[in-house]
Amino acid sequence: MDARSTRDRGAALLMVTAAMLLLFGVAAMAVDLSSLRGDIRSDRLAADAAATAGAIKINPSSGSSADVACQTAWEYLLLNLEDEGGTVSAPNCSSMAGACGVTARFASGTAGPYSVEITHPVLDSDSLMSGQAIDGDIDGAPCQRLGVEITRSRDYAFAPVIGFETGSTHVGAVARVDINAGEPQVVPLLVLEPVSCDALYASGQGSVTVAHFMDTPGIIVVDSDGSGGSGSINCNNGNRWTIDAKGNNNGWIRALPTTGAVPIQPAILSYALSGAPGANPSKSFDPNDLTTGTGAVMGPPESWYRLYPRPQAAYRRITRAPIDWRYNCKTSYPDYLGIVEVDGCNEGTPAHIDGLVAAYGGSGSPAVAWDTWTDSHSCSPGADITVAGNWYVDCPGGLIVNGVNVTFSSGDVVFDGTIDLRSNGTVTVNTTSADRIVYVRGTGNLTKTAQSSITLNQTMVYMEGGYLDLVGGAGGLTWTAPLGGSFEDLALWAEANAEFEIGGQAGNTLTGTFFTPLSNPFILSGQAGQFQTSAQFLTRRLDVGGQGEVIMHPDPDRQTPIPTLAVRLIR
Repeated sequence: MDARSTRDRGAALLMVTAAMLLLFGVAAMAVDLSSLRGDIRSDRLAADAAATAGAIKINPSSGSSADVACQTAWEYLLLNLEDEGGTVSAPNCSSMAGACGVTARFASGTAGPYSVEITHPVLDSDSLMSGQAIDGDIDGAPCQRLGVEITRSRDYAFAPVIGFETGSTHVGAVARVDINAGEPQVVPLLVLEPVSCDALYASGQGSVTVAHFMDTPGIIVVDSDGSGGSGSINCNNGNRWTIDAKGNNNGWIRALPTTGAVPIQPAILSYALSGAPGANPSKSFDPNDLTTGTGAVMGPPESWYRLYPRPQAAYRRITRAPIDWRYNCKTSYPDYLGIVEVDGCNEGTPAHIDGLVAAYGGSGSPAVAWDTWTDSHSCSPGADITVAGNWYVDCPGGLIVNGVNVTFSSGDVVFDGTIDLRSNGTVTVNTTSADRIVYVRGTGNLTKTAQSSITLNQTMVYMEGGYLDLVGGAGGLTWTAPLGGSFEDLALWAEANAEFEIGGQAGNTLTGTFFTPLSNPFILSGQAGQFQTSAQFLTRRLDVGGQGEVIMHPDPDRQTPIPTLAVRLIR
């Protein structure tokens, strides 16, 4: 073999060896890069979960409680990060306490190979917000945002053979708290009391069951944080809780799951369990109510106890905002019992309630076309009366209906005083298929006693400062909300700080939303038997009394959906 052939074979061997090394290096690099891609996927999921879990703790109006949001995000990261073993150094979330300003705040921590940075507020100029144009409707304000960034270092397994020792990945996520985020839920019972105990309670042998409707489970929400109050409902005054069946085995507070092969579970949401500053979880509910009842049960088995299901955390107060926004949309609202309502209704709908007050409030006949009651009728009629059209009932001492039938067959009605039904008296509003309004001025009330009955068909009742007392006798109560127009689904709007009561007489039909944000309390008394209602109650406090059961049925077509979820992932 000549020298030239030997040299060729040697060169080929070197080339093959170099090629093999290159291929092995590329393969090694591919394996390690594949591991990095896996890291990115898992870290992205962890960042998304942490940002959303943390952001829901932020007050959507003021941007406060960011320190709680930061701590929650960190706890979620520790639960979801892979290979977090090793040295852990928690972020200093206390640096985010207090009001949100115009300067971003950062809290950094480490867990094994991970470096974490949590940001609040997330400014429009932050790199986390890059990649797409800022959309105010979607992205909200910087103080509503929480950012989470994760950097992970990894020692390469194979790439060192070609000189690469380590690699790293970086991911980020931004979530925004938003009062309208998430799919609104059908919530038949929302108790708005912000701080006191006895916000929702069953007294005597009364009980309340929020049933299900098709694929909609029962949901109850209680806004009280259990931090205080005054008088007998102060949470520091003896054995008091925000949710309490009063220890009576014949009474209960329950929400029911849907039926079917895979039931959708109900929920009782309590802000006292939120972990927010000042919230008192020990005052959320009476733990003794989680024991088996012994009374006759009109639905769920006895093993469901006096309180079912066990309350879970609501991470923000709902406040009265959903109803204000739907029926009285304005750019700002006054505080509600010391709690800031989320401002900025941006749906573009008018302030219908303010418009109604301007048109029907004040004194004297609302308009020239209205008939005046005392021109042709007595404020205490002695015979049946049926009238049509719009009526101004100028009876400051009250319209007393005793043993007679008074029918307003069509049109709206403005009362200058109380509507007082007595023995066998009846009042009927609206015998047509149109929607109507009853406006009660001043401190006028709506009361009934003995065997009297009321029918309010497709009628919205607005009460300036009066209350309901509809408990007397076995006379029926039929009250349905408008089917359309400005007040669709709204049966009652009343702002009085007073006791409201509806009794559970036979024949009751209630449909629509009953909004009494200051009622103290609203009492639903069963009076033996079942009190069936498709109504939605949004009230300051609710007392279910008597000897019967109030059964509330969710109705997506006749109630205002409530946004119980309050966070969205935006980056």
